[in-house]
Amino acid sequence: MLGLALCGSPRLGAEGSPPLITDDPGTPPKGHWEVNLGTSTERRPGSQQSELPLLDLNYGLADTVQLKYEVPFLLEREVGEAQRTGWGNAEVGVKWRFIDHGEGGLAMSVYPQYAFSNPSASSDDRDLVEPGSAFLLPVQLEKALGPVTLNLQLGREFRSSGDSWFYGLALSHRVQDKWEFGGELAGTAEPRFGRSSLTLNFGVMIDLSAHTSFMFSLGRDLYNRQEPCATLVGYLGWQFRL
Repeated sequence: MLGLALCGSPRLGAEGSPPLITDDPGTPPKGHWEVNLGTSTERRPGSQQSELPLLDLNYGLADTVQLKYEVPFLLEREVGEAQRTGWGNAEVGVKWRFIDHGEGGLAMSVYPQYAFSNPSASSDDRDLVEPGSAFLLPVQLEKALGPVTLNLQLGREFRSSGDSWFYGLALSHRVQDKWEFGGELAGTAEPRFGRSSLTLNFGVMIDLSAHTSFMFSLGRDLYNRQEPCATLVGYLGWQFRL
């Protein structure tokens, strides 16, 4: 299933399953791994930040419970400055699908996650990541609506420097059993929904075999009252189901 949450920039705070931004309630089967290996990029006027690579490990602890570990290696370019590289903040989390009415039925999950910096990486000293740790608490909903699947996500990021909301709405459609297309609106906002941002994103997942898929997404900010608009938000990667 195409995910629905920003898979890219560690500054956005909205983390999800590739290739899209908004996450869904899906989990790997019990005792199996889902490994997403990819690269993402965000381009803004005068700057570009990429994750080369972004490693996302997921393990099915039970039929409805998933464990997660994610870490990116960051590369940032700004006009007139030297290129900066370093490890981004790592994330660990547990997803629990507490409502599951079967394929096509209503499904809901909660996905608490903890993001923390690697002290030896010194990435916060070079302004590659936000300093300190963060706790994310999103809820996901999925429901089939005829030929398409609807996904909704709403979550809160708790951080000492200031909390924020993140949210997303996505529709996806599977074609010929091997192709899945999706589109989404995903955003972030301050606690009282003052300054906010909204991203339009489209993605595709192509099953190359029973255990491997190719993933791609492309989008841009529709508006951004928190920082300069992203003119490009992209992801390219592979999923391995073990």
